[in-house]
Amino acid sequence: MAEAGKVPVTECVGAALRFVRANLRLIATMSALGALAGTLFSAIGLFVAPLSLPAMLASGLAQAIVYAAFIRVAMGEPDLASQRLVGDGLLVWAAMAVIGFFLFIVLTLGVFAAAIALAAGPIAPYIGELQAAGDDQEAVVAIMVRFSEENPGALLALTAFFGGIWLLLTSRLYLAAPASIEAKRVMVFDTWKATKGAMLRICAARLLLLLPAYLLVSALSYLFGRALGIDTMDFNAVAAAAQANPVGVLGYTLGASFVTLAAYSSFEAGLSAYLYQGLKPAQPASTDS
Repeated sequence: MAEAGKVPVTECVGAALRFVRANLRLIATMSALGALAGTLFSAIGLFVAPLSLPAMLASGLAQAIVYAAFIRVAMGEPDLASQRLVGDGLLVWAAMAVIGFFLFIVLTLGVFAAAIALAAGPIAPYIGELQAAGDDQEAVVAIMVRFSEENPGALLALTAFFGGIWLLLTSRLYLAAPASIEAKRVMVFDTWKATKGAMLRICAARLLLLLPAYLLVSALSYLFGRALGIDTMDFNAVAAAAQANPVGVLGYTLGASFVTLAAYSSFEAGLSAYLYQGLKPAQPASTDS
């Protein structure tokens, strides 16, 4: 375990890697179960349109349950009794929902600020064309595509701005899942103080460990989709495939979900649990009266 209150980047990354290596069978089993459950809910949403939203939420819960199992094992508590595991998953799901809502508010404010900056700067020459396009969505999209091609620097700066906000804020709240599991109640902003002074090191550890994992998972998922004849980089193509070849899309969902849980979520859980054990507030020592 890291020294209390410290975040040695390479040590944290190494601990997450050791956790995954030591629990490959459990990770593969839980990832397969989570992928199967998520795909089942996706099938319900695909074939029964009125249930698409509940099915999507249930699929997210299935992933949260698997993630909670990884965290519990990473914290040295291998008790995966089904009742407790579902409860842990609900806590993790609720914590992520709170974080998602918080980020939505912050990033919405950021969008307004970015829109004002763009309107006064690089997008100004295109405003007349956008006004002339009116409600013609295809024309608006074409103008924005041309803007991005002619102003790659502005697009890169915008991406870095929002990506940086997301990385910094989620790093301050990175202990929410393990804290919620240990406390048996939703803990989100309660963990803010624990990461004070460690945010940049947490960012570094996440980038060092999870960026390669994300690139690997994305590449494997894309290649798997292409093997099934689905261009996962094209949203319209995926939507069309869901109508024309729902079995193929569900097969892709199953494979991509398994890879994501096994090759990304497991590393993230190991890192989050290790950081929590080093950064959580020390429990007061009990004294005999």
